Amino acid sequence: MKKFNFKNLRDVVLVGKILSAGLVVAGYAFLSVWCSSWLSENGFNIFISLLAVPLITGFGMWQAWSFIKLGMRNKE
Repeated sequence: MKKFNFKNLRDVVLVGKILSAGLVVAGYAFLSVWCSSWLSENGFNIFISLLAVPLITGFGMWQAWSFIKLGMRNKE
């Protein structure tokens, strides 16, 4: 009888976290484009509306990285 290996389960959980982090980044990228469009339509400076895209997307990438890094910690 073969024992269940929990390392495989941790790998599955890690892949799930990476996929969900990718969805978080995609959501923030969509939000940044939407905010940039809203800002330009409501008379804000074009520089501010274009600056919203990398700032909001960068924040989403930072959130995703911290979520993945939290899951990769070795808790033994």
